[in-house]
Amino acid sequence: MIDLHTHLLWDWDDGPDDRAQARELCKMAEKDGTKAICLTPHLFRANRHGDDLDLLRRRMVEFDEEMRAAGVGLELHWGAEVYVHAEVVQAVEKYSFTVDQTSYVFLEFAADGVPVGAAGMLAQLMSKGFVPIISHPERNRGFAARPELLFEFVNMGCAAQVTAASLTGELGKETRTTAGLFMVNNLVHFIASDAHRTIGRPPGLSRAVEAASKIVGESKARAMVTEVPRAILDNKALPDWGEPENPLRHKTWTQRLLGMPRGTFRAGGGGRGRGQWAADPFRAHNHPKKQITLCLTEKYR
Repeated sequence: MIDLHTHLLWDWDDGPDDRAQARELCKMAEKDGTKAICLTPHLFRANRHGDDLDLLRRRMVEFDEEMRAAGVGLELHWGAEVYVHAEVVQAVEKYSFTVDQTSYVFLEFAADGVPVGAAGMLAQLMSKGFVPIISHPERNRGFAARPELLFEFVNMGCAAQVTAASLTGELGKETRTTAGLFMVNNLVHFIASDAHRTIGRPPGLSRAVEAASKIVGESKARAMVTEVPRAILDNKALPDWGEPENPLRHKTWTQRLLGMPRGTFRAGGGGRGRGQWAADPFRAHNHPKKQITLCLTEKYR
């Protein structure tokens, strides 16, 4: 398995404080079956050193040396999680905060919503040859309330990453439901741990793969931690697992009128109707096994 989104670099952001904690996190990932990880430290928020990029580069070299000396066998890759701000396009273009010098770059929106002009910002990045990866949209209140926004961005050519703990329910029922909604509508492309610490957000993907298998089937769930992240590391277009669907088209007219997220809908008076299945895909056992969308094409490369 490949974990493309982690915060295992010590003394940089809200991840581990020291080398010992970082070593423990890496060994936890190995024990769970992870073979490769990408370090994606926070930039432009939640870091301890004021975005000192020279220090960040040195710290990454030290991380590699430390893990090799400790006998950690993980395949290591490097990137960043870039916080969306007014000058994010210029920053990405200048410093190329991409995954392993590929075209792919993690972007994190503020948790409370999606800013006006986000589509334009993403289009600018893609026009410059970058492929934005939207970090954990299921944990963003804007995407949760208006999932059609994520559909729009994925249709534009963005990728999206779902957090392992969202799928297993460790981040709460609402987040789990939103993650399931995005899964069944093919709006997220791969699973990552977003690991920070041994308690609260540990590394590990196996339980999330098991949860995802109940939604999209085992082969697709496995692809979300193997085939898809490997394509990103190889700077290739993502494998095609189907087409994205707009969750809005499944809403009733009253939901559209009131702006209610689809996850609040309960149809059919307790029966297993369509609305009830949509509200919590994890509880459904008879739904068709839809494909995960990976719609990037070479025109965005």
